[in-house]
Amino acid sequence: MTAPLGLVVDDDRHVRSFFAKVLRRGGMEILEASSGWEALLIAQTSSPAFVVTDLQMPELDGLELCRRLRRSRNAARLAIVMVTGAAATQGDEAIAAGCDVVLEKPCSPVLLVTTIQRLLDKRFRSTRTH
Repeated sequence: MTAPLGLVVDDDRHVRSFFAKVLRRGGMEILEASSGWEALLIAQTSSPAFVVTDLQMPELDGLELCRRLRRSRNAARLAIVMVTGAAATQGDEAIAAGCDVVLEKPCSPVLLVTTIQRLLDKRFRSTRTH
């Protein structure tokens, strides 16, 4: 079985690199984007199985990125995880924008990998039954 392809989006290079490294160690192939706009371009050409995004980014924030990803051709199969320091106050808004799960920063590497694996398993099972 091939490794799932994911996209990590964060304007903070250190956070983006950390999450990418954690997910690669979890057996996933990872692309990285430093902005919401870059993420949209990558998602259009690469069709990732999941996106991990920050909430607060300049120009195109995580909420708008979620909304736009949910309107894409790959939306039904795409799992979106938002990792943010504002999880307690903006979690409902993120879910309404199309995010599947909101995790709070700092996020445990095990929690991040496990969350994505569960979302992907759920998506895989639901596509096999339809």
